[in-house]
Amino acid sequence: MQRRLVGLLMIWMLVAGPRPALGAEAPAQAPTDEARAILRAYFTEDDAAARARLAARFAAVAPKAWSDLKTMLHATAPRPALPAGRQRFETRGDDAVPPTQYVLRVPAGYAADAARGWPLIIVCHGQGGSADGALAETERCMGPGVEQFLVAAAESPKPGPYAAERENVEYPLRVLEDVRQRANVDSDRTVLTGYSKGGYTTWGTILFSPGEWAGAAPMASFPVTEAGAGIGHTLYLSNVLALAIQAHWGAGDIEAGQKEGINTFSREVAAEMQRLGAKRFEGIEYAGEGHGLHVKADRFRAFVLAARREPWPTECKLLFHRLYQGRAYYARATAATKEEFDFRRKRVLRITRREDLDKARRNLYQQEGYELTARMPPGANLVAVFARNLKEVEVDLAAEKLDFNRPIRVTLGSRTVQEGMRKLDWAELLETVRRTGDFERLVGGRVKLSVAGAK
Repeated sequence: MQRRLVGLLMIWMLVAGPRPALGAEAPAQAPTDEARAILRAYFTEDDAAARARLAARFAAVAPKAWSDLKTMLHATAPRPALPAGRQRFETRGDDAVPPTQYVLRVPAGYAADAARGWPLIIVCHGQGGSADGALAETERCMGPGVEQFLVAAAESPKPGPYAAERENVEYPLRVLEDVRQRANVDSDRTVLTGYSKGGYTTWGTILFSPGEWAGAAPMASFPVTEAGAGIGHTLYLSNVLALAIQAHWGAGDIEAGQKEGINTFSREVAAEMQRLGAKRFEGIEYAGEGHGLHVKADRFRAFVLAARREPWPTECKLLFHRLYQGRAYYARATAATKEEFDFRRKRVLRITRREDLDKARRNLYQQEGYELTARMPPGANLVAVFARNLKEVEVDLAAEKLDFNRPIRVTLGSRTVQEGMRKLDWAELLETVRRTGDFERLVGGRVKLSVAGAK
């Protein structure tokens, strides 16, 4: 009996291998500590060549699960101390968008080195309003739940009424970029909202950067675009079909003597979203109310708490008329075959009936605009891109969605541009998260595509 037990023990040891000594760390612990040390060095290194070498070292010890990598990124990236309360910051300006001031509300329980990022609300104020006023209204709507969020209230960089101009729709993006560098943000739970002029800003921003947001809640507003009245408010709605949107408007929000107002345009937007098959759009009309909405705080809170971004949707489509607007989640327009469309230039449209004018304008804008569509069918290990009026496109390869242990195929139109094995590009992945502060959207590589026949 004793011999049999000894024999069984020897067999078990051969199969299981030697046991670690008592008190020794698990084998995975040392690589994890090394990975953290490399990441800390990477984020603080200014020399690009040195960062590339650090990325190569990190690849050998990186966590095997993407969720573990995200946890490590959130907990390791160096950030300045942010005490609870309100602090004022300013974004960097450039030729396109001037510096934007904003107030950042940091909740009492915020931790810069937490293993998970904090959800973020960015709010834009109305005409004549202020960041402080918009922040106070957000606090009221969120109630005690505001302590679960970072809140950034932005000052509009341009006074006066809203206009569909670049600085008015880009400044929320600049605030988002700045907050990500200062705070531990969960980019999959970032919501953009605003009232009146801030609502127009919200619409204008999400139409051409839908991939940056978990959701949007525009209030007392509708999409005002360069395409103008009649069709401009519905022309670009296909751009946001993958985005959660909760729109608020008053049933009586219309100026005296007018037949069309925020109420009628908002209803048309809701009808168009339904026609397009939008599954994440919610329109809330307030009976008996005009422009001064008493927002249903419980509905707004529920929306913000539930909003989640899908950074790699199965399909995304984008119609746009300015090259800087060409950001379709994981595909971007980098060069065009024709000049940007000039909406101010007068054109002759031939129609037989006056009521056909809007249809003719829509056809013109779609024909003359840039179009970009990207698809990533589940399990196909494929990124399919379709482009019109574009010369060059850049595509991000999803680290989480694509299998880098199998051949990856990239198509443009009807032709295969790339197909075969490719290594996950750790230098690209780490450089992207360092630059953007977005630790949820992991880019495993990038591909530049030239459109065949483009001039």
